[in-house]
Amino acid sequence: MSDKFFIDSNIFLYAFSDKMLAKQVIAKNIILSDTSIISVQVINEVSNNLLKKLQFLENEITSFIESCYERYSVINFTQEIFIVASELRIKHQFSYYDSIIVSAALVNQCQVLYTEDMQHGKIIQNTLKITNPFSDN
Repeated sequence: MSDKFFIDSNIFLYAFSDKMLAKQVIAKNIILSDTSIISVQVINEVSNNLLKKLQFLENEITSFIESCYERYSVINFTQEIFIVASELRIKHQFSYYDSIIVSAALVNQCQVLYTEDMQHGKIIQNTLKITNPFSDN
C-alpha cells in the first residue's frame, strides 16, 4: 500500500511559478503523485494566488480546478475536520488555516503533508509527518 500524501497550496504555487526553478521541479514531481489528496481550501488558495500573482485567466483557473478533481481526491470540510483542527490549535499552536490543513490530512489518513509553511519533520498524532520538500534536512 502506498503512502497517502496531502499537498498544501504552496507546493502548487511553486509548480506554477517560473521564479525558483529548483523548487518548481520538486513541486511538479509531488503534484504528479497518484496518491495525493487536497482539500477545497487548497483549490481556493491556489486559484486566488494564480489569479492575483501569476495573472492566470479565468479559463486557466477553470482548467486547474477541473484537473484537480480529475487527478486528486478532493475533500470537503466536515465537522470532524473542524473539531480536530481546534484540538490541533490548542496542542500545537497552529494558525487557524494551517490547523484545518493538518486536520484534513489526519482525518483522511495521510502519512505525509507536503508544505513549506510548517515545522519540517514534525510528527502529528504519531501518524502524519509534516515534510518541507525543499528543506536540505
